Amino acid sequence: MSRAVSSASPRIPKRFWQDEKWAFDHYPELLKRYEDRWVAVVNRRVVAASKSSVKAEEQAKAKTGRQSPIAVVFVESGRHVY
Repeated sequence: MSRAVSSASPRIPKRFWQDEKWAFDHYPELLKRYEDRWVAVVNRRVVAASKSSVKAEEQAKAKTGRQSPIAVVFVESGRHVY
């Protein structure tokens, strides 16, 4: 997976990338609990989960007081066709 960050965009904090990496490193565990849901990860912990990415992020902001960016990852079961 590659990531491209535009030089015009604001710098994304290191904690965001750590939380995203944690989510992908723990994907099999997340799949058992959060199948086909968006999970918001803060400080290497799932703090919210929802069928909507927007709701997951909003819930995470409300629970943690952290503003964007928050790592939000879709935990896909593999049944989706794109």
